[in-house]
Amino acid sequence: MTQTNPFGKVSELSLVLAPGKMRHLSFTAPFKVLHPFHQDGFLQIMVVKVSAGLMAGDRQSIAIDLEPGTKAEFLSQSYEKIHQMAGGEAVREGRVTVGRDATLFYAPLPVLPFADSAFRSAFAIELADETSRLFYSDILACGRTARGERFAYRLYRSRVHITSGGTLLYADNFRFAPQEDSADCEGFTQYEGYTHLGNYVLCHFPVREEALRAHLQPVLDTHDCQAGLTRFGENGLCLKVLANGSEMLVALQARIKDFLRRA
Repeated sequence: MTQTNPFGKVSELSLVLAPGKMRHLSFTAPFKVLHPFHQDGFLQIMVVKVSAGLMAGDRQSIAIDLEPGTKAEFLSQSYEKIHQMAGGEAVREGRVTVGRDATLFYAPLPVLPFADSAFRSAFAIELADETSRLFYSDILACGRTARGERFAYRLYRSRVHITSGGTLLYADNFRFAPQEDSADCEGFTQYEGYTHLGNYVLCHFPVREEALRAHLQPVLDTHDCQAGLTRFGENGLCLKVLANGSEMLVALQARIKDFLRRA
């Protein structure tokens, strides 16, 4: 059974950010944006969703534009819950542009897919050139482990496409369909017994790989996890971490942001 969008139309969020201020803001339910905060030269945008979470039939569209010289951080207020669905799926599409000498931290809290849920996400991110900086992160749980829901969702698909000056810089096509795939989601080359996956992408920051490793090592050494750091292009780094629980991955997200603020 395919369910319709309970809001009756696509839910939209549109932001145009200039140095130190919001130049344009518009949104429809369930989105809501709090008055921005300022921290270390960054404009912090807190997005609130006045609903219990994503439901079958939900359609969301997000547009974020950073004008030249803008520093902004995109945050979420709570974990993203994807609720159980008798049929259908929830869909989110995002378009992000980062101007010259602008910096964006896109760092929402973790995603929690309930049993029998289905969700598709696609983000297209355009960096003006090598002076445009981006930190993009997403954290995915295997489900509500306390309820015994490990990989009980139907579908989770996330596509991220990042270009710089019109040239492809990074592409990720992440897909898990535990109820139909023959691969063991908890097995070798998958989650390998862990319950949470953290993905962190850094573009055009003037940081040395060795310095980032040294900064993160205290967190990685004190937790049961597996981590891999990959360099792409001239100034691109991608860190993927498998862990048991989201707290460590959220702490790692914050630690990376702190490191990049001083880059």
